[in-house]
Amino acid sequence: MKPSSTKTKASTHPKERRIYNRKPHSGSIFFATKNQLFEGELLNYSQAGVCIRASEKFAEGEKLVVALPFDDASPAKCLARVIWCNGRGFGARLVR
Repeated sequence: MKPSSTKTKASTHPKERRIYNRKPHSGSIFFATKNQLFEGELLNYSQAGVCIRASEKFAEGEKLVVALPFDDASPAKCLARVIWCNGRGFGARLVR
């Protein structure tokens, strides 16, 4: 007879990789690529990134300049890099 194992099964939920808590936000946000200015809806943000609802699609890794409307302590504009994009919007990591 084998002794019972003390190991537990891994969680079926993916591990949260965010370091900073997201804060919900509802309002317009402006962002730009090299050639064009866009407006979207800021859904949530953290010290590390933003989630924006927009109809435009961007490639992962694409660089944007984002006008941050919610943080008086930071510069008004910040460089960001797209980390995911789907048909409803995208997430971008802020480069500070």
